[in-house]
Amino acid sequence: MAQRWEARFAEEKFNHLVSPPYVIAGNGTPAQLIRYRDGTVAAATTALQAQFFKARPDEPVLILLFESEGPYKRLAKKWFDDADVPHFGFYRHHDRTMLMNVSTGLGTLVHELTHALIAPDFPDVPDWFNEGIASLYEQSQFGPEGRTITGLPNWRLPGLQKAIAADTLRTLAELTADDDFRSDDRVGINYAQARYLMLYLQDKGLLQKYYVAFRDNRKTDPTGLETLKKIVAPQTLEAFEKDWRKWVMSLKFGR
Repeated sequence: MAQRWEARFAEEKFNHLVSPPYVIAGNGTPAQLIRYRDGTVAAATTALQAQFFKARPDEPVLILLFESEGPYKRLAKKWFDDADVPHFGFYRHHDRTMLMNVSTGLGTLVHELTHALIAPDFPDVPDWFNEGIASLYEQSQFGPEGRTITGLPNWRLPGLQKAIAADTLRTLAELTADDDFRSDDRVGINYAQARYLMLYLQDKGLLQKYYVAFRDNRKTDPTGLETLKKIVAPQTLEAFEKDWRKWVMSLKFGR
């Protein structure tokens, strides 16, 4: 992959390094790329694979890191004909390419790395879970030995709390059954609901168990709802969701 991109890298004066399965390139200095590789990319990969993913990417993943918004938007248009890019960054599943505006922070890089790593392990993962677990690590910390990564409350919390308080939030059954997770009129609250379900399962020590069970039973439980019911038993799903909503309302972020 690096060879195919060398002319583009040279034209834009990008530095790059190869760290299988990743090719990491950007308009930062070589030292910055090494810090991104070691402190974020390699660290997150090690922790996520230790906790969740058995299968490994068998094809290269290209990570393009931009130090400011201007080059990020310009080259997204020039290289990918994409003129409407998200503010933080995004992952192109079909060609395994990430574009990140790292001036906004590195949380989105971990989010998109999660997508790249879950793909070979759980290839038919539904959107609600894929985005829920990736969003979990937008705000996170690594364990002392680098074998764990823990999601923390983040900026998605206030919107979710507002929806719960207004009694406008859909049930977990409705969320998991939604085959249009990214619908414009509810995408933000869907991300928040899925993320904080992951955070709650993590808090209860159930997230890894749920992931493995859901992945292994995907053919018989395509939405993951029945697996969730089994994981939280003997508590009913209704009681679990009531406790989850109460727990969400007790959380604080940025106050």
